[in-house]
Formats: sequence, structure tokens, C-alpha cells
Amino acid sequence: MVPEVQIQLNQTNKPWFKRPWFISIVVLVVLWFGIPLLLRVFNINDNNIVTTPSPEINLPMASIPITRLETSDDPWQGSPVAPLVIVEFGDFQCPFCKEAAPILKEVLKRYPEAVKFIYRDFPVSSIHSEAITAAEAANCAYKQGKFWQYHDALFEGQDDLGSELYLALAQSLRLDTEEFSNCLLQHQTLAEIQSDFSDGVAAGVSGTPAWFVNGRKIEGVLTLELWQKLIDYLIISEFKQKAPQ
Repeated sequence: MVPEVQIQLNQTNKPWFKRPWFISIVVLVVLWFGIPLLLRVFNINDNNIVTTPSPEINLPMASIPITRLETSDDPWQGSPVAPLVIVEFGDFQCPFCKEAAPILKEVLKRYPEAVKFIYRDFPVSSIHSEAITAAEAANCAYKQGKFWQYHDALFEGQDDLGSELYLALAQSLRLDTEEFSNCLLQHQTLAEIQSDFSDGVAAGVSGTPAWFVNGRKIEGVLTLELWQKLIDYLIISEFKQKAPQ
């Protein structure tokens, strides 16, 4: 696939855990929440099991071995050297994925150097008749460097998924429509989507959205507040592991 145009970030020679953004996070967490409070909020024990403080959202940090699902050929955003990697398995016809998308966009705005976000396909075709074709269309747009724009537009038009919308979006994003149509009709991206789906099944994904945060599985829609608390805690944990003893 043609690589997606990625977000360019200013890098420094300092290790990530010595940069101002990380120091600010540490200071804010310590002063406003305190490490003990974070531990209570997430109910963290020695097995790294986390339960959500919100009863309507299931947020366990899996006690199974960490599953690394980062890829080099799937669309991503954020920092290429981020300490935290979030891998989403998503479905463009899933209403919960649509709900989660703007939240992740805000997460990336708030943690531009701390997070790398990778999108992988998990079309649940048994209940979403357009999920596979929508994923193919998005990946065809990816081949022309417009995945994220197409990703957002598919969710905005989720109620109208179909061949007319896919072509209309390609035209509105000024893609080469002949190339796009050939890609879609010839199912040029289907093998990649099937590979993502198989990897998701092997990793225990049964529905969408499913997230792997540094290899730890989380399922369902997380609020921005939960993402912030989780990311702050994991960054501090990462810092503790890398800091000189």
C-alpha cells in the first residue's frame, strides 16, 4: 500500500521521559490526583488488572500475556516514537466505533508525542452488511494517501453506506476516481482486511471497537476522561520501568 501521509512532529534529542510534556503530566497527576488515587480509581493490582470506575463501561486491562499487534502497513497517526501505542480494531458500520472516533481524535490532540494510534479493520459482516465494502473503500483511499479523511467521512455518512456514498466521498476528496473504482471493484485491499480480521480473532477480539494499549486489550467506548486517566497512569508506569534504579 502507499504509505499514509503522517503527522510530522518536532523531535528533540532528549528522551521522551525528559521532555516538557511528560514532566507536565507527572506534575499534574501528582498534584491533582496523586499516585494512590490513581491506583484506587483503576483498582490496579500486581497483575496489572484494571476495572473501570464507570459501571456502564467495561475497561479491564487483560491479565493474559501482552499481545503486540502493531503493524507497519496500516494507517496510523501520532508520534512514531511514542511510548504508548493504541491499536484499534474497528468496523465502519459499528455505531460504537462512530461514537469513539472523535474521542480518539481528541486524545491525539492532547497527547501528540505520547501516543501512536494504529487503525486495523475488523468488519463484523454477520450484522453489518456494508462493513467489508466500507473497509475496502477506506483502504482504497489509503492507497491514495487519504485514509483519515475518508475514515471520518464514512462515520459521518454511516447511515448511507453504499456504493454511491463511497464514490461520492472519493470525488469530494479529489481522489483519482478511476483508480479508486478499480481498486474497489477488483477487491485490491480485501486480503489486507482479512489479515487484520484474522489477527483480531487470534487476539481475542469478538466485537468493536476493541483496543490494544501497549498490547493490553480494552473493549468498548471509553470516555475522554477514562482515556486521560489510563494514558497518564501508563506513561508514569513506563517512566518507572525506564528510569535508572
